[in-house]
Amino acid sequence: MSMEIAPICGTIPYKSVKPKLLLNAGFPSSGNTSLYYTLWSNKYGHGGNVKESNYLLHIQSPQIEKDREKLHRRKNRYGKGMYRPWSLPDSMFMHKHRFDKKLSLDNYIDYYLKLWKDIEGKYQSLLDFSNSDQQLREEFMLSIKDELLKNFDIKVVMMLRDPIRRLWSVCNRKALTEGGTPQSHMEFDDPNLSYIDKYKRYVRVWGEDNIKIIINEEFYAGYTYPLSCFLEHDIKPRYSKITHLSKMKDDLYSQWCNLEYKTWKYAYENMKWVYDEFENKFRYIPNDWASCI
Repeated sequence: MSMEIAPICGTIPYKSVKPKLLLNAGFPSSGNTSLYYTLWSNKYGHGGNVKESNYLLHIQSPQIEKDREKLHRRKNRYGKGMYRPWSLPDSMFMHKHRFDKKLSLDNYIDYYLKLWKDIEGKYQSLLDFSNSDQQLREEFMLSIKDELLKNFDIKVVMMLRDPIRRLWSVCNRKALTEGGTPQSHMEFDDPNLSYIDKYKRYVRVWGEDNIKIIINEEFYAGYTYPLSCFLEHDIKPRYSKITHLSKMKDDLYSQWCNLEYKTWKYAYENMKWVYDEFENKFRYIPNDWASCI
């Protein structure tokens, strides 16, 4: 841990005999890849051989993995046969660590305990940045909570981006991979629209003190201090080093469309409740939210 953080935040560094495990409960198209890179490059955490395994989701809902494989086979390929050429550099991962194909909580725990033996003293925490459209149910998390807490100190981060702009990014991606226009994929019954519903669910399971909301627009403007305090580790902005990945993504999304005011207004009329519930919970709206500009 960086010793300069504790005095700034007014806390005493907490020592534990158990390894830390940081769970990402964020939303797709919210900047989670850059956040993972930032935590890794600051020597805070490591996820082993993959950024997001979705292993817990597959334990909860085994059929999802099969359904996802079928969906990916139907999608167009990006570039020259590469599915996601903007993915994180392969050098970031430890490929000798593999999840057991037999889905079980014991195998999930065993994976991270073995990984910890390799990274202890080099990193502060283990990372599970699974970031699925599908969500872990509250009853499932409660069923695995005690066993996870026997082995790990659990914290949760949740990256939130302006709701309409996040949805628009998802719609553009679907237009490219599934056809149609981005507008044709704009749906307002997606459970991912409600940031507060998911936040409250995780609070009920893991406790409010163990969950940190990160506002995308604030974090990527350089305001990393709150996360540093939460993690008790000095997090410096490093995400800019992978901005070329975002440019590659934009270049390959040949159907990427700018968000026009008419489309934004239509979305806002259907999504104002998302902003309202955020404001009701946290008593403010981030400066760069709820604007078409």
